[in-house]
Amino acid sequence: MPTILAIAALFVLTTDGLNIELSLLPGLSAKNLIIYMVAVFVVLRLVVGRESIMTAGKVQAAFLVQILYAFITLLVAALIVEYPRYDLVESAIKFKVQLLDPYIFFLVFLFGVRTADDAIKVIKGLLLGALLANGATILDALGFIDLGFRIREDGRTSGAMGESNQYAAFIVIFLPATIAAAVASRGFMRLFWLGAALVNSFALVMTASRGGFMGLAMTCAVGAYLYRHLISYSRVLSWGLGALVLLVVFVSLSPYGGLLAERMIGQTGAGDIGEASSGRSDIWITLLAKMVEFPATFISGFGWDVYWSMPFTYSPHNHYLGLWFNLGLIGLFTGIYLLVTVGGAARRASLRAQPPYRGHLIAFVLGTVAVSTAVFFVDAYKPWNYFWMYSGLVMRLALCVNESTATAPERAPAARLPTVRRDPYGWASSGGRP
Repeated sequence: MPTILAIAALFVLTTDGLNIELSLLPGLSAKNLIIYMVAVFVVLRLVVGRESIMTAGKVQAAFLVQILYAFITLLVAALIVEYPRYDLVESAIKFKVQLLDPYIFFLVFLFGVRTADDAIKVIKGLLLGALLANGATILDALGFIDLGFRIREDGRTSGAMGESNQYAAFIVIFLPATIAAAVASRGFMRLFWLGAALVNSFALVMTASRGGFMGLAMTCAVGAYLYRHLISYSRVLSWGLGALVLLVVFVSLSPYGGLLAERMIGQTGAGDIGEASSGRSDIWITLLAKMVEFPATFISGFGWDVYWSMPFTYSPHNHYLGLWFNLGLIGLFTGIYLLVTVGGAARRASLRAQPPYRGHLIAFVLGTVAVSTAVFFVDAYKPWNYFWMYSGLVMRLALCVNESTATAPERAPAARLPTVRRDPYGWASSGGRP
């Protein structure tokens, strides 16, 4: 099963990376169908093995509450309120794609693996798929191949996700994991994963997404605080400087250096907040003004997908405001709770895990912080499926780590002897606590 999952993940990401459309029906593609077929095998295995389906129960409960409330508001919006221009069928398709699919993908990858090693094996399949998608995007943007990816008028690439900011959110999910794979490897494989990290970083530069870079900045700040007792700052500094030099050289030789400088320095430093936020502040004010007209919607929301039935010009450009507008406090709280819960579970397990498991758990925590920050500036649709695939694997990895440490026999420490920290990768500081 882990091999099947790894191949399925690699296939789904590769088809997106090569811009291959495999749509069968509205809301159903061959890519999703493959995951559904794997889901059938997973369900059969659970039934035959009489295994519990309550694993990661808090995450599942939050998903189910959000899905149930969205379904109820979908029916209310279409059959009772009857909003003008509200299309029941179209909204139902979005309900399936944006809410049901991420939950199914999470469950498939959670129950599809049973051991920590299997989880890491499939995670590497995801990383390879992300590398192929980013590599194909770079080659297409530089004119070596023609995959038909859209290049915006300002020169930013939309990549495998079809939109620059969504694509940046996708990249920052897996960038820390790619670095973790490099740290945990030796010889040629370390060079391979370091090269993959460089490719992913250059793809991020090509998006020129300030939300993506803000996510990375937040990741560095939060990661430095959460794992301050594990960090060797001299080692991090040397790796960071080396990566920065390579990236600067790479960007300098490409046509994206000027675009990135203009976006990060020129536009961000604009005196007008509307220009500095690329019009997001105006979009958010308009959204909140509509909710002020109907104060009850601050609690209940207008209903699933109602935003798009109203005469707004642009999307909310904020994942959290979009949830709040459509699904009220229940949607907002469950959306935040899902991210906090999976990230928190991975962090707790990372404090107990040993390499190489610890590195992958830390990488997921950092990736979760990055994407949680990035989606404050964009509505992410396609990236969520990949995030929840990844989350299912990491939740299984965290469960395996917790079970192994809980059942391990306790050993009494030798009297008055210092604890020797084992850190084969050289990332732990010499003076911190284990």
